Amino acid sequence: MNRLIQFVLLLLASVTLKVDAQGTAFNYQGRLNVAGLPANTNYDFRFIIFDAVTNGNQISVPLTNSAVAVSGGLFNVTLDFGPGLFTGTNYWLDLAVRATGDTNFVTLSPRQPVLPVPYAIFATGASNLLGALAATQIVGTLPSAQISGTYSGQVNFVNSTNTFSGAFAGSGAALTNLNATQLTTGTVADVRLSANVALLNQNQTFTGANNLTNNANSFTGSFFGNGLVGWIPVSGTAVQAVRDTGYLLLNSQFTTVTLPASASLLTGDIVRISGAGIGGWRAQANSNQSYLGNFSSYLNSLWLPARVSGTKWLSLAASSDGSRMYAAGGSGVFASTDSGHTWNGPVSVLAGSWNAVATSANGSTVLAGVPSKAVQVSYDAGTTWTPLVSTLASNAIAIGCSYDATKAIVANKSGLVYTNNSVGVWSSIGASAATWDTVAYAGSGANFAAANTSGIIFSQAGGSVSVTNKAITGLVISADGTKLVACVSPGGIYTSANSGATWGNSTAPWINWNCLAASADCTRLAAGISNGVIYISANFGASWSALTGSSNTVWSALATSADGSKLAGGVNATSGGIYYSTAGTQSTTSTNGFLTGSQGSAVELQYIGNNQFMPVSSVGTIWAN
Repeated sequence: MNRLIQFVLLLLASVTLKVDAQGTAFNYQGRLNVAGLPANTNYDFRFIIFDAVTNGNQISVPLTNSAVAVSGGLFNVTLDFGPGLFTGTNYWLDLAVRATGDTNFVTLSPRQPVLPVPYAIFATGASNLLGALAATQIVGTLPSAQISGTYSGQVNFVNSTNTFSGAFAGSGAALTNLNATQLTTGTVADVRLSANVALLNQNQTFTGANNLTNNANSFTGSFFGNGLVGWIPVSGTAVQAVRDTGYLLLNSQFTTVTLPASASLLTGDIVRISGAGIGGWRAQANSNQSYLGNFSSYLNSLWLPARVSGTKWLSLAASSDGSRMYAAGGSGVFASTDSGHTWNGPVSVLAGSWNAVATSANGSTVLAGVPSKAVQVSYDAGTTWTPLVSTLASNAIAIGCSYDATKAIVANKSGLVYTNNSVGVWSSIGASAATWDTVAYAGSGANFAAANTSGIIFSQAGGSVSVTNKAITGLVISADGTKLVACVSPGGIYTSANSGATWGNSTAPWINWNCLAASADCTRLAAGISNGVIYISANFGASWSALTGSSNTVWSALATSADGSKLAGGVNATSGGIYYSTAGTQSTTSTNGFLTGSQGSAVELQYIGNNQFMPVSSVGTIWAN
């Protein structure tokens, strides 16, 4: 643009301001000369506000009005720098111009002072208002920042449509007629509720009749009282029971629940016991209490002689259900398919003296051994037999196997012990040479053990432990491999609840124990005496009782079903034979007695008065001593 452009300010056009609709735009007029002559074409104008006539600070953003028509040098534009700019401070307008289509602006000088019209806009905002403003002059909503603060005077809100949003602080002491239905959030403090209302943070006892008649009522948690029995998980091995409470027993070891004293009970009170742990459980009555009901027990069971032609029995084995049994002795290997009532044999290939036998859980696979020959195996329940080719498994004096018979253990007459991971493949367990005369393999295959005449027991999981200095004559292991029991001659009966790592003496009498049998969880035990009777325990050896009907003889072999309900015993004597027994029903138990069960069994005992408990429901087989 020609630098001879001249700018002549004619006037600032007056504007009419309205308080209720005032904007921030104002009109600006001027005259533009080019080379001394009035301009007559379109021009672009750029406006900027500064706080000084020269230099100074730029106060506004540039406003560009494009293609403004200029006629006879006169032009007219509308400027709007937005709110908040004109607050009474002196400002100058910097103006630049270019012909429409040109690139560069030419700044005109001097800057022009901003005259009163935009400041009139500021005045309409009442920034400088002095004195009182009538409330009737206020239109619209006051910003929240303008009504903050503390109001000490009384304020009354009488319009029922008043609404509030936000938090209100204060004592609320003067509130009246507050409708409880309007309380939709928050928690009422316990101290504001009556004594017969359930409190959030306290315990209560309701003595009135509380009737819940809606069948959609639901509860979460445990509830205790007459007719309501809550469950308490128990991880230990002993617990003192209280009325109207259930106990979920979780420990893998044998757990005792001692019943409440009669003085603390009301007729109809309930105690529940659920055996979730693999160790089994015992419900122990107090010295003046007894049970009324029908329970499984060997105490009153018949001990009957089986029909068998052989004598001098040294080893017995039973399937899990007790239906199939095998016996090895001086007359060979015999088999029974009716829980030991009748026996067939000897198997032709196994005639003569055999002193070790073991079977799978289903009774189909059988292992038999004798010191003078190789171990024999049958996969068809004793119909046909095949010798094991391994010389390590020859000359056996004791045999044990897992439930599926794929794992087995053999002690031989050379004083060594061997195991296999599949029938026919054997290796030494590394035990030192000794007279290892009894072995056992966990049904699950998780652990095995062997014991010798020096009182040492070696187990896969627990290592070698010296239990006694006497000969160990019998050894059993639970299906999971965690519990082991051993009998000693002469001596006691020892138990381990940690896979054979440590051992403790049970309450069995000190005598010439000669053989052992156990249920799958080792809860129920049977032990035979040389020149004595058979003793039984229903609580992992915690207490023992002589088996009713068992004769005084040389008991040398015992076998039982997995649940302990079927039992067979062999006698090592010329005139001896095999006897069998099935757990019978005991109608009542003596005072200070107990009930016991295995994992998966449960009982609900109700106090019926006169120091007696009666089972009103049960799951699984419940045994009594």
